[in-house]
Amino acid sequence: MKRSLPVIGLLAAKAVSDVGFALDFICLSVFVWVRTESVLVTGLVGLALYAGGIVGGRLGHRYGAGWDRRRAMVVADLARMVALLVLAVMPDRAQLAWLFPAVLVVGAGRAVFEATLAAATPALAGARLQLVNSAVSGLKGLALVAGMGLAAVAVPVLGYRGIFLLDAASYALSAMVVLTLPVRLREPDPPAPAASPALAGPAGPPAPAGTAGTATGYMGAPRAGHGWAMLVGAGIAGLLVVRGLDAFGSASHHVGLPVLGGALNPANPAHVAGALWSAWAVGTLAGSFGLRPVLSGLVERAPALVFYLATMVMSAGFIGIFWLGAWSLMLVAAGLAGVGDALSEITFRQAVQRLPDERRGSAFGLAQVVINAGFTAGLLVTSVAVAPSQVAGWVLLLHGIPLAAALGSALWWTTARARVPAPTTAGGDR
Repeated sequence: MKRSLPVIGLLAAKAVSDVGFALDFICLSVFVWVRTESVLVTGLVGLALYAGGIVGGRLGHRYGAGWDRRRAMVVADLARMVALLVLAVMPDRAQLAWLFPAVLVVGAGRAVFEATLAAATPALAGARLQLVNSAVSGLKGLALVAGMGLAAVAVPVLGYRGIFLLDAASYALSAMVVLTLPVRLREPDPPAPAASPALAGPAGPPAPAGTAGTATGYMGAPRAGHGWAMLVGAGIAGLLVVRGLDAFGSASHHVGLPVLGGALNPANPAHVAGALWSAWAVGTLAGSFGLRPVLSGLVERAPALVFYLATMVMSAGFIGIFWLGAWSLMLVAAGLAGVGDALSEITFRQAVQRLPDERRGSAFGLAQVVINAGFTAGLLVTSVAVAPSQVAGWVLLLHGIPLAAALGSALWWTTARARVPAPTTAGGDR
């Protein structure tokens, strides 16, 4: 129980910072629209956010194997806090110029924090890895919807400067919790193999504490692979490709839901989008805390298969929102999309977390690069190619890509497993 309390505190602080991120996501875009009334400039806010995610992912991929995880997460929070504090106190004329660097910092900080926490979760959770992964996924979905709902209420009361201060406070709280809670964020270094005295060379300087197996590998060996070759060798490159295609497809419904809201309820389009996102959040909770425990054995044995199936459910759910017509069926489809979203995130994390500790940070950093690049490409293509009357077909097309890729990958995975010969008993048949 004593070990559980710091973990719960860390997850609660992360949920608060996720609420702050959701406020950023909504309020920064609305703030730019109010100031400029330019669709192009407003769209650039989303692109800057995901470009920041690519930058943060690159940092994690390059340095995540060896950096101090607690320090990296605290710096990511403090950088976001400072960027928003500066935005809150700047004169009106200077605010718009600073906004895009601030959004870039927010995106980069989120990518660094998310990748580092994902890499640290096995050390943090121990035997409760699935449960903690489920909690991270479920609470993030709930926090995003809570933040989006809070944005509609808080802006008239606090104003944009007050919202930016509130966001900064959420990141300050997260940084303080990460800095002070006694949680383990790296697994203990394995003992170095003993060298034979007859073969040992001249003794070099001792390695700094905590660096074994990171940048240079054990006993000064060459640095271990940390890019696509490592993921291919570990059998998880296909998951990351499908994850990137899913991010590309998801850009369609991020653009499409406000358009759908305007078509169904011109007087209050936010009501439609908010209801659908709320149903999605309920689905993420059901997938994280309801269905995941039922599937825990399968998730442990075959996270890749569950990931592909969950991605198919998620894509089909988002397609259903735009094609089913009846309001009740649209809400069910949004809930199913949330279930698939939660399970796909949990199982993707579970698969990558099987890598050795010294390689996970780099792998999750690369995942952030791929995911944010997918969102960026999807938003660019969607913004240029789609008219409001074409949104339903566009969602079908873009979400059909990850759905088909996940289906093909699941069939390939099943066929490959079927071809593996069953182990024979000792001594063989007689």
